[in-house]
Amino acid sequence: MYNIKYSKQAQIDLEDAISHIAKESQTNALNYLANYEDKIELLKLNPFMGTECKNKLIKRDCRVLVYESHIVIYKVNKVLNEIFIIRIYHTSVDYFNKLNKEKVDE
Repeated sequence: MYNIKYSKQAQIDLEDAISHIAKESQTNALNYLANYEDKIELLKLNPFMGTECKNKLIKRDCRVLVYESHIVIYKVNKVLNEIFIIRIYHTSVDYFNKLNKEKVDE
C-alpha cells in the first residue's frame, strides 16, 4: 500500500471544494468527502489506476484521476512508496493549461 502526501495547494483545493459544496448542503459535503476518501484508499492500493498525464497531452510526469466533479492530479514515487497529490481541480477548470504552466512544491 502506498502512502498519500498532498501539496499545500492540493490541500487548499480539497478544502475549497468541500467548502463550496457545504454552502448548499453540509450533508452533501460530508458525503462527498467520505466518498473522496474511499477513492483515495482505493488509489493507495492501485496507484496506477489514473490515466498518465502524457495521454492528456500534459507535459508533466503525473497521472489524472477523475472523482465525481473533480480531477485529481498526482504523481507516483515507487522508490518512496508514495503518491503525491499535486492538485485537485473542478472539471470546469482548464487543468490542461494550468498544469503545463504551474510549478508545484514537492
